[in-house]
Amino acid sequence: MELMKKFTSYTCSPIFVVVACAICLLVGFSINSSIIEIFASVMGIINVWLLSREKVSNFIFGIITVVAYLYIYYNTGLYALAVLACFQVGFNIFGWYYWVKNSDQEDNVVTSGLTKKGQILWTIIILAAWAVWGYVEINILHAQNAILDSLTAVLGLVAQYWLSKKLYENWILWILSNILFIIIYILNGYYVMLILVAIQLILSISGLLEWYASFKEQGENKLTL
Repeated sequence: MELMKKFTSYTCSPIFVVVACAICLLVGFSINSSIIEIFASVMGIINVWLLSREKVSNFIFGIITVVAYLYIYYNTGLYALAVLACFQVGFNIFGWYYWVKNSDQEDNVVTSGLTKKGQILWTIIILAAWAVWGYVEINILHAQNAILDSLTAVLGLVAQYWLSKKLYENWILWILSNILFIIIYILNGYYVMLILVAIQLILSISGLLEWYASFKEQGENKLTL
């Protein structure tokens, strides 16, 4: 327990996000990565850090980040992830509205969790969507890394929706998604974005611990959809 407190304390510090951004910039320029890749990586770190801190302003950086990713994915044939980025822009706008609408005077939004029914329902939705999207990618789009690409896209869409509803389980999907992104980025040679995902994985674990603690403290409010 003490180790977890130290972990979340460190990752929640502004020093962590400054160091993480500096690492992305240093590595990005040293290996001659594209400006858009470096920019997306830095914006992504700030976005996830603000999100783990439960700040409404995370949605501003989220929109900037996914627009940059949309450009990258489209130009490299990762079509499912490009579609994911389009949806994520919409979910970021919806999440921004939902958080502002449901926040209290201190800009706090109640953290919720899924009911058992919700967990089963969403598991079925994720598996069904993965099967359909994977089929389209393999047989129609002939996309690269279709199986991983489609699963990552589905997890990302559901996670983004859960995030907008402030369900703490969104972090579980982001953790799984980040692990898959590590594999995809290694296969495609996106080394700066690989560093970003590694940092986001750390922040996602921190976010899960922080949000779950808030969920417990706020009375364990539960939703199905």
